[in-house]
Amino acid sequence: MNTELTTLSLNQRTLFCLRFAPDSFAPQDLLWLPHHPMLARAVMSRKAEHLAGRMAAVYALRHAGGPATPPGIGAHREPLWPSGFTGSISHAGHLALAAVKPTGERFSSLGIDYQPLLTDNDAQKLADGVLFGDERARLQATSVPFHLAFSQLFSAKESLFKALFPAVQTWFGFDCAQIVALASESITLELSCSLGPFPMGARFTLAWMPFGDGIITLADL
Repeated sequence: MNTELTTLSLNQRTLFCLRFAPDSFAPQDLLWLPHHPMLARAVMSRKAEHLAGRMAAVYALRHAGGPATPPGIGAHREPLWPSGFTGSISHAGHLALAAVKPTGERFSSLGIDYQPLLTDNDAQKLADGVLFGDERARLQATSVPFHLAFSQLFSAKESLFKALFPAVQTWFGFDCAQIVALASESITLELSCSLGPFPMGARFTLAWMPFGDGIITLADL
């Protein structure tokens, strides 16, 4: 599969960005992954994006001092990182991103998300399933166009959920984290329910940046 690798820096964390051409994917490319039998029934586009994400993850692991081993697939379809490391993968369209860091004695995790910028029409359609409490009013009170602010918040929730999942170990909805503040380079979310070891009211500030025709957000816990 044809790919092109670049790196970005967000909140002093190196992100590995892999652009890939799905139409250049061949079934034998997947044999590079030790867990390739688990993807046997996936459609070609899913196989291509999964492979691209794992390739980006290997670059990120090497950069962090880890083994060049593609992360496996957990019981909840989450990446399984090598012992001593944690990371996150995101893919949308023809782009895959990954970031990795070593872990310590305390809980440590990353969550990364790339969200193509939504149109105002799409943002309005998705809003009822993503915005809760006074979140719509908070977004509309900012100087940022609604579709842009919504895209930022949607991505931030995805990143935070990825970062918290290793400790929570169960899926939870968009209603569990709500926006507190939106700034030029960050977005702060507050838990509206307790999640595993994290109490209701816990706050997390995520970094964000524009990238191409979309948004990248990063939760670095």
